[in-house]
Amino acid sequence: MISLTACNANETADELNSQVSTIETDESDSPMGVSAFTSLPESLTQGDVDGLMLMREEEGLARDVYLYFYAKYKYRIFSNIAASEKVHTTAVLSLINYFKLTDPATGKPGEYSSPEIAALYSTLTAQGNTIENALATGAFIEEYDINDLKNLIASTENADLKKVYGNLLRASGFHLKSFTAMLKFKGIVYAPKILSAEEYASIIKK
Repeated sequence: MISLTACNANETADELNSQVSTIETDESDSPMGVSAFTSLPESLTQGDVDGLMLMREEEGLARDVYLYFYAKYKYRIFSNIAASEKVHTTAVLSLINYFKLTDPATGKPGEYSSPEIAALYSTLTAQGNTIENALATGAFIEEYDINDLKNLIASTENADLKKVYGNLLRASGFHLKSFTAMLKFKGIVYAPKILSAEEYASIIKK
């Protein structure tokens, strides 16, 4: 097993997350790169609405868990990706506001309108009881996100939702690569928990 000091691990995280920073700041590709939405608000289905509510809380969950792990372990990979998740939550909120829906976010870390998301926060933070487990939990969260985003993209006909979800999906792939690369540097090979081996391999190889 490769042993890393906290300093070296942080340097590795910064290098890995330079890819994420590039993707988030590229106006044409970032989640906020949609200059204007064009869909009619009444065009949303109930499934579309439910998906927006889910992603608003799910992206907030990821941000909150990563900030919790950063406070505990001081690994910059968590604060870097948490900053990306804040961009994601804002992107989803922009859709919620455009469609004149009610924002489900409570604004309080670890507290959510969805009981399922609240329970998941407790489970995930408890799982990260070592730095290795925290990194693996981060990878799991990104898998969870990727799976839900793929399902939402497949189930909607709304072009605005597809655009934003597609950008979030791309960024989540970079986050997954970052977490698994950090684990690899620690001598740990991450095995996907939600995605198929083929799906996972295709993301990691990009």
